[in-house]
Amino acid sequence: MKSNNQIPGETRTSSTSSSSRGTTRLSGANGAASVTLMSTMMATIATVVILMWFGNVYTMQAMDNHPKPNQEIFQQGGNGKNNQIDSTSRSSDNQIVEGNHQIAVHKTQPIHNAEQESNSIQNTSQSDKQHSPYAYVWIIGAIHEDRPAYKGFLWTILISANILRKVGSTEDLWIYIRLSPDSKLDDLPSEDRRLLEAMGINIVLLEKPQHESFAQLVYDKFLTINMTDYKRVMFMDGDMIPMTNLDYYFHLSDPEYTALPTELKSNFIMASKAEPCNTGYFMVTPSKEAFDDYNEIIRKQLEIAKTLPYPYFDKRRGWGHNFMEAKDWWEAVSKNGGKKWSFHAGHSDQGLMYQFAKYTRQDVSIAIGDRVQNWKKGEVDKPILESEVTGMLSKYQGELLRYQWSCNKPEADRRESDLKSMGWRCTPPYDSTAHFMGKTKPWRHCWRSKDYTDYSFRQFAPKYYWFRELEELNVKLNMGLDMHHWDSKVLPTMSGELLGLMAMPGDQREAQLAILGTASTL
Repeated sequence: MKSNNQIPGETRTSSTSSSSRGTTRLSGANGAASVTLMSTMMATIATVVILMWFGNVYTMQAMDNHPKPNQEIFQQGGNGKNNQIDSTSRSSDNQIVEGNHQIAVHKTQPIHNAEQESNSIQNTSQSDKQHSPYAYVWIIGAIHEDRPAYKGFLWTILISANILRKVGSTEDLWIYIRLSPDSKLDDLPSEDRRLLEAMGINIVLLEKPQHESFAQLVYDKFLTINMTDYKRVMFMDGDMIPMTNLDYYFHLSDPEYTALPTELKSNFIMASKAEPCNTGYFMVTPSKEAFDDYNEIIRKQLEIAKTLPYPYFDKRRGWGHNFMEAKDWWEAVSKNGGKKWSFHAGHSDQGLMYQFAKYTRQDVSIAIGDRVQNWKKGEVDKPILESEVTGMLSKYQGELLRYQWSCNKPEADRRESDLKSMGWRCTPPYDSTAHFMGKTKPWRHCWRSKDYTDYSFRQFAPKYYWFRELEELNVKLNMGLDMHHWDSKVLPTMSGELLGLMAMPGDQREAQLAILGTASTL
């Protein structure tokens, strides 16, 4: 199916053809009159051709415009239309042979090639121009018509979009979708598509993976680097909701936004308690050069992995930077002096993002507790610490919708367990969102509306806020959820793990092959 729409970063070309010109030989007594009549006809035809040419030029210019996402905003915001338009994928000829696998390298199109597949995969976006220079992005995988547990992530993304609009954000919203390889569907379930489009979320349907895993899915986060029509893109995990307007992160990193000073670098990541980078939430500056750098990291890692035993990852070299040889270290909130890539997901997306932002691009702000380090370009593999500021983000963050980890209480009134283990979360960027990690996901727990509370111990308040938001959307979007009988009607459908809770080392090598293969037309 052909389409006139694009997603950010896509390039189009068009061509026109001209008409052939014929000649006519005139003879007889009426020759002169015939010549006059023919001249008039030729002039008329020429005028029509010129008008058609201008029409084609106008059409090609319109096709080159970027999509404007649906801006139907609930409670606070404007109006918009829901236009469903299909876009086809692009193919690639740049391939690498790895054993029995024929893989292809990422390109600079943020859609996946479906033309080489037996089932054509379509992508949906809006028809007009993009609305904002910034965008929020989510991913969902393992979508299957007979396994509805993925819908908890879908509902969380709908809630996040609703919250962002409520607190005043007008930035564009995007989601990358993957169906399970054994799904009989060729498109996102129609009801899911309806809900996402109603919230103004642009949908990109990626090709089905041959082998799905947590390890494979987390690589889709890096598609944000290739959304080159945007100045900044912020990724959020599908089990996370914003607790305030997050737009200020975009503004603090953009020199052209003059209402706030430029305090952040063009990429932003955050350390967690024992990891130098947590990819549940980050911001990048997309560009072709940055995406090429990302691809090169993957390619080098894949080549080195061929020489390594299981699990095909060298914890000294990691993704390229050897801390011991460089005589530096990584730093987390509660750990300093890390010399190996042995932290959680160091072999996966969290290590990859740390390498990409700090040592390859060398242009990043890193939040470590209440400190923000700004790193600038130095020699190869040697970024320079430009500044380190304490309490920077707190000056700009708006009011929080809910508190967690007892952060609204004085330290003397907090439970010792909260203060000791989670006290570092009482500052942005950590309190900017509520991240329901592991088994704390609200949709996997019992719920009664009368139990609603703002109690800030652990994540009680955000959890119940999640349910209240879902109740609101259930009515507003006519979702059909039986919230009054959640425990007996809805909760049983949420059972079962989708892709696990972390990227397993045994899946990592195949995930790298998959991302370089199925993402060949990015």
